[in-house]
Amino acid sequence: MVKSKCCKLVFWMALVVLLASKVEARKRLKVGIHKNPQSSHQNVEHELKSLSVKHNVKSTKVLSATEAPLKSKTQDAGSSAASLSNYYNTAYSVAVEIGNPPQKFTLLIDTGSSNLWVPSIKCPATDRTCANHNKYNSAASSTFVANNTNFNIDYGSNSGGSVALSGFLSQDTVTIAGLPIKNQVFAEITEEPENPFLNAPYDGLLGLAYSEISIGGVTPPFYNLIQQGLIKKPVFSIYLNRNGTSAITGGELILGGIDSGLFRGCLTYVPVSTQGYWQFTMGSADINGTNFCNKCEAILDVGTSLMVIPQNALTKVNQILEVLNPKETNGVFLVDCAKIPNFPDIIFNIGRKDFPLKSSDYVLRYGNTCVSSFTSLEGLDFIILGEPFMGAYYTVYDLGYNMLGLAPALH
Repeated sequence: MVKSKCCKLVFWMALVVLLASKVEARKRLKVGIHKNPQSSHQNVEHELKSLSVKHNVKSTKVLSATEAPLKSKTQDAGSSAASLSNYYNTAYSVAVEIGNPPQKFTLLIDTGSSNLWVPSIKCPATDRTCANHNKYNSAASSTFVANNTNFNIDYGSNSGGSVALSGFLSQDTVTIAGLPIKNQVFAEITEEPENPFLNAPYDGLLGLAYSEISIGGVTPPFYNLIQQGLIKKPVFSIYLNRNGTSAITGGELILGGIDSGLFRGCLTYVPVSTQGYWQFTMGSADINGTNFCNKCEAILDVGTSLMVIPQNALTKVNQILEVLNPKETNGVFLVDCAKIPNFPDIIFNIGRKDFPLKSSDYVLRYGNTCVSSFTSLEGLDFIILGEPFMGAYYTVYDLGYNMLGLAPALH
């Protein structure tokens, strides 16, 4: 996934250039988060850059971890829910607190990685990226425990240079959805590149994947929630609000169970095929009668704003969508906004059940500019079902039985 993060950075930076050229003529690109967005194209750029390394959020109300956690009548007993923030339907984040007294952070949720990291107060004074975000101050927390093990994440390189973060590990109380995780090890980042993090609408990242891919062998926060008895079931679920029009929140992260009021019908479960990412074997994937997956591997990744498919499948999809720039080499493919209603559904067969994705789900719209969410990454041997898919379907992650559950989301 490290390689895919870097590739996505190239994709989104290229998209920024395309959008900027169109926006310059109009001076302002209206992007719908609510019915009356007042966002300039700079906001779009910030959000797109954040997507690069696989991270996400929304410019509506973000609940503090000290506020009463969400609780609905249809939510499992013994679970706790946190409101998500949705940034232009491309990045989703959650409010998290670290230390005592609590220090507040906004963290991108990511089912494609396993570590928690935040900027450190020990960043150099000249570091503009750190200056733009909330920073953890260990000296201000009575529950801090030093670890000092070096920590590094290398996302490869892009046209702007290396995309790497470095720092060290620390330990403190981390509160998510009102649940205080004691002695949680996390990374304090002291070196963070401006591209793409300078104006990212989140401070750090909350990894929700398996411990097998945790850097440094750190126990992920969700594992500690289970081990410390803070949740009843070893399950979490995600609901993404893709409308961003009248909703108060951008979605929900439910720790310890599900909320049956957020989806319709029954959940379809499929076993995890490889414990690392939330990976499973997909039966097929079809567009207009063309199948581009025969029992192929796929992952659910809330930290990816795109749909990543094989190159040969991408060529066929681009032909069907009549992309306006088929020879584009940066992975950004524009489509005619007026034709969106005529585009076909893409059918993913999971657990012997069809999960159709409508064109309104897989086309990203930025004002009068429409972009296909489908792309391809060289060398990637599995399909990535990112936010366009996860916005259409409520997803459940069962660590106890190593299963994934899906059902149509209610919007």
